[in-house]
Amino acid sequence: MILFIRDNECFEPRVQNYLNYFDENDVEYHVIAWNRNGKTKIAQNVTFFQRRAEYGKRIKNIPNKLAWMFFVIKIIWKNRKKCTTIHACDIDAALPALFMGKLLHKKVVFDIFDWISSLTGKGLIYTLVEFLQNFVYKHCDFVILCEEERKVQAKVDNANVLVLPNIPDGKTEFDKKTLEKTLIQRQEYKIVISYVGVFDKDRGLENLLECVSKRPDVLLNIAGFGILNNLIKMYAETYGNICYWGRVEYSVGQAIMKNSDMIAAMYYLSSPLHKYAAPNKYYESLLLSVPMITTEKTLVGSKTRKYDTGFVLNESTEALATMLDDPILNDKIENKRRNCCAVWEKIYCNYFENFMKDKYIKYIIQGTNN
Repeated sequence: MILFIRDNECFEPRVQNYLNYFDENDVEYHVIAWNRNGKTKIAQNVTFFQRRAEYGKRIKNIPNKLAWMFFVIKIIWKNRKKCTTIHACDIDAALPALFMGKLLHKKVVFDIFDWISSLTGKGLIYTLVEFLQNFVYKHCDFVILCEEERKVQAKVDNANVLVLPNIPDGKTEFDKKTLEKTLIQRQEYKIVISYVGVFDKDRGLENLLECVSKRPDVLLNIAGFGILNNLIKMYAETYGNICYWGRVEYSVGQAIMKNSDMIAAMYYLSSPLHKYAAPNKYYESLLLSVPMITTEKTLVGSKTRKYDTGFVLNESTEALATMLDDPILNDKIENKRRNCCAVWEKIYCNYFENFMKDKYIKYIIQGTNN
C-alpha cells in the first residue's frame, strides 16, 4: 500500500492525477491530508488532520506544523504493516515520512511541488528549511521534480531523480453553466483574459487589473483566493469588464479558461521562486489550446517562447497595453492556439499515463530498474 501525504486539502490537479490513476488501476493507497480550512468533508480513503491553520503565516504556523508532523508519524505507525511506500509531497510531509521510512524500512518518495530556500526570504527559518530539504532530498529513496531544470535548486545529489511536469491527465470536465455564461460574455468583448489561481503578489495581478480597467473592450475573468482578495473585489465592483468569480471548483475554473482568448500566468522575479516556477497553467494552456500571457527570464517564459504558445512580456503595465494594442492580435492568438494544440498532441498528451506506468509503478513500486 502507498501512503500518500499532502499538507493541505489535496485539491491540486497534480495530487488528483495521482489519486485518479491509483483508483483506475487498482493501486492500493491511503491519503494523509490536512484539513487546514476546516471546510473539507470526510472523504473515503483519506485521514484528515483536523486543525485550522491559515496559509502564509510562516513562523506563526510552526506549532501547527509540528502538530501536523506528529499526526503524520502516528498515522504512518498505525499503517506500518500494510504500507510499503510513503509518497510525501513537499517538506512538511517529507520530514516525518523520511523519519518513519528509515525507522520502518519503507521506501520514501519526496515529491517536490515547490522548493523553498534561503533565497525565498531572509532569516534563520529559510536557511533551516533549505538545509532540511537538501537532507531529505539526499536521503530519501526517490525524488520527483516537476521540471528537469529544477535539479539545480538542490545542493546535494540523489541517484533516483524522476521528472513529472504538472501535466493534466487530459480528462478535463467543464462546468456546463460556466461554459454557457462565458460564451455569452465573449460576444460582448473583443478580448477575454482569464486568471484562475492564487491571488498573490509577484503574479502581476495589480498590473493586469490596472491595464484592463482602462480598456472597456477587454474582459478579465478572475477566480481564486489570496491576499489580494480585497483589491480584486474593489476592481470588480468598480469596473464592469472585471468579473470576480471567487474561489471556484476545478471544473468551473477550467470552463473559465477554456472560453477565454488568453490565460494570464505571470511570474515576477521579485519572488526568487518564480525563476523556476512550473505552473499547472502552462500545461492547461496547451491542453485547452488557449495561449498564455507570461513573463520573460522565467522557466515558463522560456518554454512559451520556444514553442510560440503565448505572449512573453516584461514586468510592466505598458507591456500588457502594447500587446493589447497590436492590430493583428487576434491573428496571433489563433496561430498560438494552433501551436498549443500541436505541442499538447505531440509531447504531452500521454505523458502522465506513460510516466505512471513506465516509471512510477515499475521503478518505484515494483522496484525494477529504470
